[in-house]
Amino acid sequence: MRIEPGFLNLGHKRKLHFPELMIAPTDRIGIIGQNGAGKSTIMKLVSRIIEPTSGQIEIAGRVRALLELGAGFHLELTGRENIFLNGSILRMRRREIIAKMDEIIAFAGVEKFVDTPIKRYSTGMKLRLGFGVAAHLDPDVLFVDEVLAVGDADFQKKAIGKMKDVSESQGRTILFVSHNMNAIQKLCDRVVHIDQGYIKIDSNDVRKTSLDYLKGGKSSS
Repeated sequence: MRIEPGFLNLGHKRKLHFPELMIAPTDRIGIIGQNGAGKSTIMKLVSRIIEPTSGQIEIAGRVRALLELGAGFHLELTGRENIFLNGSILRMRRREIIAKMDEIIAFAGVEKFVDTPIKRYSTGMKLRLGFGVAAHLDPDVLFVDEVLAVGDADFQKKAIGKMKDVSESQGRTILFVSHNMNAIQKLCDRVVHIDQGYIKIDSNDVRKTSLDYLKGGKSSS
């Protein structure tokens, strides 16, 4: 995955700038910054939900983004039908989706409700199924925004373990936006600090950068 230098015009004389970034297949990158810094906007850019005003983003392979709760779900469809729907969006064959079905359902813990319409799911159930679908349907690149914050501690631990596993064992790229520095340290091997529309720090020293960020953004490189 490669990001060429450019910017996104945000209006009101504001721009989100991004430098050239090379992202390897097994990179697990944490994206940190204050609210309004541009973290989610960058995720939408690399997910191709929005296009940059200038610059270019090149991504090879299947991309799956979990950017907000319920994204990618049709509320009138059942959990099972939504799994098929999401698999088809990723251009997976039906037999490929069926092969992953039981694993997704078990991971999400929705065995009793998988044939119930999504609109009747609780917030936690939607989160678990959404993440289960995103992580198990073999994306080459997985983007996860702060949506995991609505899950309980046990599920967050389970989700972080799954992301780390698919990166290490299957060579997947992970981009993870979070305010939870403990989660960043457990999952990521690289951290990007965004400040007022600019990438301030891009470092492999995840622990130091995240701790300095908590202290007030004192990291310098």
